[in-house]
Amino acid sequence: MSLPSTSTIPVLKAGITLTRFESGAASPRFLLALGDSHFLVSAKTRALVLALLDKPLDAAQLEARYEAESGQFLAAEQLLALARQTLPELLYIDTPLPPRHMPFVVSVTLLPTRLASRVTRYLAWLFTPGLAVALLALFAALHIAVLPSAMHSAHGAWSAREAVALVGLFLLSGLVHELGHTAACRYFRCPHGAIGFGLYFIFPAWYADVTRAWQLQPRQRAVVDLGGVYFQSIFLIAIDAWALATGSALALKLSWLITFTMLFTLNPVFKFDGYWLLSDLSGLHNLHKQVQSSLSSLVATVIGRRTVGAPTVRSGILYGYTLLSIGYFGYFALFLGRELRLLPTATLDKIAAGWALLRAVPSGQGWELAVALGAFAGTLLWPAMVMLGAVFFLDKLRRSLSGIAAAVRTARALPPAAGSALEKS
Repeated sequence: MSLPSTSTIPVLKAGITLTRFESGAASPRFLLALGDSHFLVSAKTRALVLALLDKPLDAAQLEARYEAESGQFLAAEQLLALARQTLPELLYIDTPLPPRHMPFVVSVTLLPTRLASRVTRYLAWLFTPGLAVALLALFAALHIAVLPSAMHSAHGAWSAREAVALVGLFLLSGLVHELGHTAACRYFRCPHGAIGFGLYFIFPAWYADVTRAWQLQPRQRAVVDLGGVYFQSIFLIAIDAWALATGSALALKLSWLITFTMLFTLNPVFKFDGYWLLSDLSGLHNLHKQVQSSLSSLVATVIGRRTVGAPTVRSGILYGYTLLSIGYFGYFALFLGRELRLLPTATLDKIAAGWALLRAVPSGQGWELAVALGAFAGTLLWPAMVMLGAVFFLDKLRRSLSGIAAAVRTARALPPAAGSALEKS
């Protein structure tokens, strides 16, 4: 068997980094990074990448460098086959890097990396364990006292001035949330990037670059995942104290709104903080793909394409995650259905009231006109969010059903399991 020539040995791009990924798994894994792209690879693939980064001149050098990295000899043909099977194409020198993808219509960096690092230097101490426990206990005591009134106040009337102040403070809570993620990175001496703001469809959204948190231990990554909600809890201590001291309707409504967003970001169905928290604590990654694979195995067992195996912790987590996702989809569907039913009558009344308020503003009153315009825009915001939410939900449902159909097709394509009724027939 002839060895490959030099021209068949792939050349990798410069700038590839490999770090140990701590997940608690029995076999070690490594995080391969190139630009904004990250991949989890095995120890064997890591050794191959390091061997290729040495730019071996021929097959013999490739074999020797791989053996030096891994302690195991593999023939050049096997190494090249391994490269074809496991290495993403963008690692090769002749493949252009994909453009950076930001899920925003527009976005702007508000705190560049250097400035964000200066800010988090003064905030990281808030993650000291004893202090964190004390702050969370204070938050729980105040929030339990405030939340019933906050939930009742949320359904009351909203004045124009109140709406403007509420939007401003709510956006500030979003910045606090992102500072929580970056400050957690700073506490664990992990570099972080910039903080910015963008529009996802019409939804305002903050973002922070904490990509390097992958280098941390699983429990440290979990703290980074929870850092945003933790900082919002600290923010709510001030808001709840304000509400208890003054009975302010604005403080009560703000407390309810921030609580709602904190709970929403902790749901593990969409790829928000709750998803990454579950992934980091369980050691399971690409949960959506793993759920599809797990469903395929379950269907294959039901239809006799595979034998029943002993339950594992991994399968238990995936099946539990699947049930949680189904429950969340059901809740979201009921919520959207109710809002869509109420939308025509409730929205028309609010638009009419907002338009009347806008027309009543005397000429030359700039501030009053701006406040009235803000209130009128606010009447249109919720209907737009409900409609976009419905579109988002239907698209997510379509993709989920497609994944289930693919899982069923995969299961049906398997040969009958040994000893099953299908095999005997």
